[in-house]
Amino acid sequence: MQQIVNGAKTEIHLCQDCSAQVDSPISMDALFNGLLGSILSMAVDNKQSSHKPSVNYQPCPICGMTFENFKSSGRFGCVECYRVFSKELRTILKNVQASNKHEGKYPKKYGHDMFQKKEAERMRNLMQTAIKEENFEEAARLRDEIKIIEIEGSGY
Repeated sequence: MQQIVNGAKTEIHLCQDCSAQVDSPISMDALFNGLLGSILSMAVDNKQSSHKPSVNYQPCPICGMTFENFKSSGRFGCVECYRVFSKELRTILKNVQASNKHEGKYPKKYGHDMFQKKEAERMRNLMQTAIKEENFEEAARLRDEIKIIEIEGSGY
């Protein structure tokens, strides 16, 4: 099954049973949840096979959701589940998308402001590296660029 969204082609390989379901009316939500559950199971199984006990077997104290339930459904029962299973989620996100930090696109309405904030943060990190390496000219140049970005972002 192929899907093209914003010019990016995504290809999903389905077994014969799942393929038959796609031919009949099936919601993309149901398909996504099934695939997410499979990915979660694989990520956790791979982690367990490395002999590191990382899965939280304690249920959520609010809704009673277990991590196994989450793996099979792809959905949490309540907000507290995100805190209870945060360690497992970080591991899964790193395995699935190589980072647990947002690196993607921003909404058009707020994109410019978000880009400026991210760029200023990136430059601050470069400035700190330049200071550690005693490259003070580069650090001063970066400081000046950060000020310009911050002034543009404030609207003055």
